[in-house]
Amino acid sequence: MKLTTLFSTLLLSVGAITQIQSIALAQATSGLDREPPAPSKSHAEILLEHRECQRCELSGLKATNVNLRGAVMDHVDLRRSELTGSNLSFSTIYYGDLRSADLRNTDFRHSFLIFADLLRANLEGVNARNSRWKYADLTEAILRNANLNEIELVNAKLVGADLRNTSLRNARLYRADLRNADLRNADLYRADLTEANITGANFTNANLCHTTMPDGSINNTGCFLPRPTEPR
Repeated sequence: MKLTTLFSTLLLSVGAITQIQSIALAQATSGLDREPPAPSKSHAEILLEHRECQRCELSGLKATNVNLRGAVMDHVDLRRSELTGSNLSFSTIYYGDLRSADLRNTDFRHSFLIFADLLRANLEGVNARNSRWKYADLTEAILRNANLNEIELVNAKLVGADLRNTSLRNARLYRADLRNADLRNADLYRADLTEANITGANFTNANLCHTTMPDGSINNTGCFLPRPTEPR
């Protein structure tokens, strides 16, 4: 091989190696100079925009007075969240984790909760009229001054719950666990407590007019006498 040909071949080899090294270096540093990709929408944004969220991590969410009417949530984590004054009427929540959530004055009318964990949640002043909260865990939850008329709390756990001044008219509490619950001044007119556990529950000054007790008997405590006919 001529000397000039050999020299040209060596130059080409060195050039190829240099080019490969340059490509590798460019690939390794390509992400340093470019803008990072735009982040995907957060779970909170998805929920607020579409009112639907599955397996969303929303613990500690602060979204007061928001409209989530008709929202559908499945396996949502809302621990220690703050949704005070929000509209969750007609919403559906499956296996929601709402432990220690602040839900004061929230509109839960006609809502459907299945296996919701509301341990120590603050539900003071909520309106959950005509809702279905099956197998809900409301242990030590605050439900003072709430409107729970016609609610279904079948097999619900309300151990140590604060239900003072709460309206539970026509509520269905079949097999509910109300041990040590505070029901002072609560209105249980025509409520159904069939097979409920009321051991240690405080019913002082509660309205138990036409209330079905755990043993199936009808209680008439608190029934008011009919008002006299007004003169025409």
